[in-house]
Amino acid sequence: MVRLQIALGVIITVVGLIVVAWIALNEDANLARRDEEILARRIERGAVLFEQNCYTCHGFSAQGVPGLGPPLNDREMLEQRVKEVGWPGSLYSYLVRTIAGGRIVSTRPEYLGGKASDPNAMAMPPWWEEYGGPLRKADVEDIALFLQNFEEFPPELLAEMATPTPEAGEQQPEEGGVDAVAVDLFTQLGCLGCHSLATVPGAVGTVGPPLDGLGERAASVIADPAYTGNATTPEEYIRESIVDPSAFVVAGYPDVMPKGFGDQLSEEQLNALVQFLLKQ
Repeated sequence: MVRLQIALGVIITVVGLIVVAWIALNEDANLARRDEEILARRIERGAVLFEQNCYTCHGFSAQGVPGLGPPLNDREMLEQRVKEVGWPGSLYSYLVRTIAGGRIVSTRPEYLGGKASDPNAMAMPPWWEEYGGPLRKADVEDIALFLQNFEEFPPELLAEMATPTPEAGEQQPEEGGVDAVAVDLFTQLGCLGCHSLATVPGAVGTVGPPLDGLGERAASVIADPAYTGNATTPEEYIRESIVDPSAFVVAGYPDVMPKGFGDQLSEEQLNALVQFLLKQ
């Protein structure tokens, strides 16, 4: 009987150890899975924060806005940037530091950022509340995580970011029509980062003049003695403003609009933009 009890005790002990080992192994896997889920949620949260705070200068899908902010959607490019500036830490720490503290002067003169509308402003404002910005440290860190992992981010969510959800009551262009093509171009080219336009979701930029009423306003601009361009009709004026923006710069705004749209856009795309803006 004693031997049987000892044998049972040994068996129970061994089984217990096996169960404990099995739980421990699975617990490690569960913890790893939980860490991955937390990281995914933080990256997704960073994407939302980026859309809310950064798109004006860097574009909805971080593709950059010419003259304002560089593209941030390429991990290899960001890694190269870290090397160029001689940052001693990781890409993540570089992103956190840059977002948190901003930049007094841009390290790349072609991107003016805040100075495009105010020469006395910082090129990039600080975003961490400790430096006078609106975000908590965790917010800054989540944005950095999003940018660090941009290329692994779910494509469907990136597509949602690139096409902002319109506010209630906003007029939507007819799907597949010329206006839809123009709105898509307006968004992809980063125009909404510099200009405001009620018919385009997310177009609240202040660097360039507002575009509401442009079709009606164009005629008076051409007739003004201060006009320095060559257009003779509103349609020509809008086209000139796109392909040769320095021909006439609206008073009170900087001459920072990219000069290459004439080469970048096809005649069909250019006409779609012109006709769309003419009706605003």
